[in-house]
Amino acid sequence: MAHIDTVQAIIEAWKRGDVETILGKLHPDVVYHYHVGSRPLEGRDMVRKFLDKFGSGQTDIAWRIHRHAEAGDLLFVEGVDDYVNADGVRIRTPYAGVFEFREGLIWRWRDHVDRAAIADAQQGKPPPDWVLPLL
Repeated sequence: MAHIDTVQAIIEAWKRGDVETILGKLHPDVVYHYHVGSRPLEGRDMVRKFLDKFGSGQTDIAWRIHRHAEAGDLLFVEGVDDYVNADGVRIRTPYAGVFEFREGLIWRWRDHVDRAAIADAQQGKPPPDWVLPLL
């Protein structure tokens, strides 16, 4: 299985709210930087707690990957994080992720998102014109 297929399976599981399937794609020693610049989550239990909280109330999830590059056990993806949050506000922001695999499972996961863009979206502000082509 190509590593992009693993990430696509995670996306589909996330859309269904299936945290168990997501965790099954993660190495037991996973280190997940849900936002580069924030303290990472270490281990499946910490990731579970984060996903349960982050996903609570999300609907209309349309997270998608537009491009990817894969070399050995390293996968880079670029796409859009797109969902309606628990307050009913659509959040759309460009997304990039780096995945390192070990034993066929995600061992290191780093998400690169613009937290200011997410905060603006949560306040109902539309994305700036220069961001639209990335969405």
